Amino acid sequence: MYVVFRAYGPARDVIGAKTVERELPADATVEELLSRLIDANPELAEWVYDDGSLSSIVSLTVNGTNVSQREGVETPLSAGDEVRVAPPIHGG
Repeated sequence: MYVVFRAYGPARDVIGAKTVERELPADATVEELLSRLIDANPELAEWVYDDGSLSSIVSLTVNGTNVSQREGVETPLSAGDEVRVAPPIHGG
């Protein structure tokens, strides 16, 4: 299956593109996608993870829903899903 990964802020700078498409196995999770992206761009790990957990300076969503409201990095992915990583947005 294919999923789309959209990167904003520092993640975009690290990856060198706003959008990349990756082929993953049918039972893939967000963690597997991140692992493959980090294999290709090791410096991405420093921005996405903090002591093995998702960093507080990143907002990670699948189809617009933050993974913290689902199963974290264990959130399953489906064909055509859009995963976004960006600095968190704060409003007031």
